Amino acid sequence: MGQVQVFAKFGWVVGLLAGAFSILLGIVGYFTGIDHASMLEIVLAVAFLVLGTALAGASMWQLVAGDRHRRPGPGVPPPGYGPSWNAGAPPMQAPPRPATPPIPYPQVPRDPPESPSYPRSPYTPPSAPITPTVAHAPEWQTRTRTAHHWLPTGIPYASAPTGVLGSPADLDRDSSAAIPLRVRDAVRETIAIEGPIERSQLVARVAQRFGVHKPSEKQQICVLGEVPESLMRATSSGVFVWPSDVDPSTWRGFRFTPPTVSRAIDTISAEEIVNAITQVAQRNQHSFDEMVWATLTQFGHERTGAAEDRIEACLTMAVRRGRLARDPDGRYRALV
Repeated sequence: MGQVQVFAKFGWVVGLLAGAFSILLGIVGYFTGIDHASMLEIVLAVAFLVLGTALAGASMWQLVAGDRHRRPGPGVPPPGYGPSWNAGAPPMQAPPRPATPPIPYPQVPRDPPESPSYPRSPYTPPSAPITPTVAHAPEWQTRTRTAHHWLPTGIPYASAPTGVLGSPADLDRDSSAAIPLRVRDAVRETIAIEGPIERSQLVARVAQRFGVHKPSEKQQICVLGEVPESLMRATSSGVFVWPSDVDPSTWRGFRFTPPTVSRAIDTISAEEIVNAITQVAQRNQHSFDEMVWATLTQFGHERTGAAEDRIEACLTMAVRRGRLARDPDGRYRALV
């Protein structure tokens, strides 16, 4: 019985092979009958072709129909599933699955609606952590600001930090109340470290920290508005801003220019140049040309017409203030 089931299961294979063989015989016999001009061979060949085609078609139909009957429908268990006594029972239905509650996805927070009655102002970061005091100046620089303590060779010039603190919009505010505190902090820090400093140099230093390389008139006013008037002193050589702990009349220090720093001669206060001239004259008595050359060397400048005129004016100031004396031979000597 099992062999019969196996033969019935794979009978379509035998039929398909027999049909293919019959078709092959029919094709060979047909061409052979044409060569021999035998009508009998041609008829037999056609019969084999028809028989082979019928066997092949019947085998393919059995394959398709059998596969369709063996495929279970929805909800019908496959053959052999369950006990044998349940063969005549209606198709089994899958038990209903319990309803799964929907997963609560987190809601993305939305920005609250803007109030039409209050315009939205641009975001202003908090003020940079800068304490606007002279404590930011190096110790050696603070010591040399006193009236009676300074180095005979001067001290190196120290530049204020150049890190960015804000944007150009911080210097374009319409009212002083809207100017961020970091602008004031940058102004006071620059004065504490680089003072005495020429007014335009102060504006340029602060503006660069807010991304401005050529400040407009409005931006210059914004920066200068944070400078106390008591720290600004106008002279014949320009307006200079002094730290609050330095008195121009008693200060005797000066700062020589390191090779890595560039200082224009007209941005150095006359008091600082006079102090440098006095320092040079105390070491040795020099003629006018020697004094000009030695003083310009302290500030990292070559001898030019403008630089020589500036040193000559400061030499005259030093003599007038009693800091220098010029001997009959034309040499300068320090008095105090």
